[in-house]
Amino acid sequence: MKAKISVAVLLLFSFGCTSQQTEPLTQQQKDQIKHEVKTICDSIWAKWDRMDGNGVLQYLWDTPEFVAFNLDGSRSDIEAIKKGIVDLASSATAIKLLPSREDFYVLSKDAVVYAWFGKTEISMKSGDKITYDPEAETYVFNKVAGQWQIVYIQQSATVVTQKAGKK
Repeated sequence: MKAKISVAVLLLFSFGCTSQQTEPLTQQQKDQIKHEVKTICDSIWAKWDRMDGNGVLQYLWDTPEFVAFNLDGSRSDIEAIKKGIVDLASSATAIKLLPSREDFYVLSKDAVVYAWFGKTEISMKSGDKITYDPEAETYVFNKVAGQWQIVYIQQSATVVTQKAGKK
């Protein structure tokens, strides 16, 4: 009898702790989630236009689980990305993001994949000009403690650097 009760408790515990299937999202829910994430993306691009690297950082999930794959194929953790964003904002005189397309893929009520395609032009304090054309960036947003946060970044681009004084 004790064995049967133990098995019953174990089964109840197992089924109670497994994730339950949620109802599929309605189109209205998906549209609302896309709107929320688009608002954040628009804010990020506006902060880049203002050279506000610290402002961009507020949207990154500050955790060891964060990962980014950079233009050169290298992998960065949150600390390296933070440093790179602040360094770029402080060493550039202008950053122009020229999007040609944005796509939002709502995976669940707490996960969105955002794809950005376009061109970026950066004018450096040294006089160098850097162009990423074409450029594609992929971001994964998760809702963390009620806030949309970037948990993954992947970038790819053709990079052309024009040195100061050279044409």
